[in-house]
Amino acid sequence: MRFVIRPMGQQNLDRVLVLAGESIEAPRWTRHDYEQILHPPADAAVIRSAWVAVCERSVVGFAAASWLRGETAAELENLVVEQGYRRQGIGAALVAECAQWAARAGASILRLEVRASNAAALALYHRCGFSAAGVRRAYYSAPVEDALLLQVPLGS
Repeated sequence: MRFVIRPMGQQNLDRVLVLAGESIEAPRWTRHDYEQILHPPADAAVIRSAWVAVCERSVVGFAAASWLRGETAAELENLVVEQGYRRQGIGAALVAECAQWAARAGASILRLEVRASNAAALALYHRCGFSAAGVRRAYYSAPVEDALLLQVPLGS
């Protein structure tokens, strides 16, 4: 299967919102939240970017990352791949795009948090070089669950 990773554009928002809505793990961001990634305020302290994975002219996944200017770590905030397209390298390619962007922005670490029960995501992140950095007890609700904090160094 062939896919391409592209910067997210306004034309992708409807599909990104559908994918996010279908994923129980995805943050419940609004259209406005995604639009702010595309059109940030000029004085924004937090820099954000997002990408889509396109297969056969359809968006089948997306990722978003942020970096607070001057901080060591950037954050992978959101990663969703449509169920039927998982385990085909799309998630890893989106993670790699986030890591490259974060390094170019000035971060030396990429961090994320994930539900402790999300075995598929944990396997992906470990394959991408992430390691344990901590736990946030009872961080998630519906159901209440711990968040595992993972990070990977950027650069060589």
